[in-house]
Amino acid sequence: MKIIKMKTLALQLLALLTVSAAAAADYKSLAADLARTARINGVSRVALGAFSAAPGAENEARYAEERTSGGLSSQKDLEVLDQAALEASAGSKGWLAGLPSKLRPQALIKGSVFQDGEEITLMVKLVDARSGRVLGSMELSSKARFSELPPVPDINWGAPVTLGAMQNDFRDAPADEGFDCAGAFKEMTRLNTAAVDLKARYWARKMKESSFTMGSLNRNPGSEIRDFQVKNKFYELLAKYHEQEALPALPEAQSRKLEAFMEKENTVMDRCGSK
Repeated sequence: MKIIKMKTLALQLLALLTVSAAAAADYKSLAADLARTARINGVSRVALGAFSAAPGAENEARYAEERTSGGLSSQKDLEVLDQAALEASAGSKGWLAGLPSKLRPQALIKGSVFQDGEEITLMVKLVDARSGRVLGSMELSSKARFSELPPVPDINWGAPVTLGAMQNDFRDAPADEGFDCAGAFKEMTRLNTAAVDLKARYWARKMKESSFTMGSLNRNPGSEIRDFQVKNKFYELLAKYHEQEALPALPEAQSRKLEAFMEKENTVMDRCGSK
């Protein structure tokens, strides 16, 4: 079992929290700039399509698209439509002409993501839907978020708030050859998606305890989460709850069940490795 020194772990966790917080601010600013450009050009209805990506940056492109969409949705006087849904309803060939006027976007948002090592560049254009004229373009640079995260399946933990009994409990086995590592990791992923908010609350509370020391941990909080979207969500929530003055709510019964689950996660990771 690898022991991470207190200073190293603290710096790593701080970096992850900083990246998540900075990303939120960057995309909020990008969305505001796009909305401002749209208003200047008399555009009130836009369609957002899938962002293109250079090979290896597909996950970054999906993340950038989701972030941009979320930021635009909060902008006043701007209706944001899903281009894929519009194309599906009207037919991909000549889909704009096939839409009723009330659903036809006045402009399209097109994005491209490029990755150079640990650096990500997102280039976004607001394009007039009729003429194809570029009404405005923006560029955003950030650190790569998913380059070291392994791909993983999806999940659920039953009820979204109450932690119910865990199905397919992780089993002990007489030998590693008889232990289903793939199945155990799949179950961990399934449970972690619904537990991500509870885990963030748990660690935010733990880090605020006067007796808590980072040096007492043997793994970074959240390092056991293998799905990159869930992992990023965990750090966003952890940053949010940690910044709050009051401790985030977490019933004792839920805390006990969560700790029992995390003990089993540690067993699986020690037995099967982190990947």
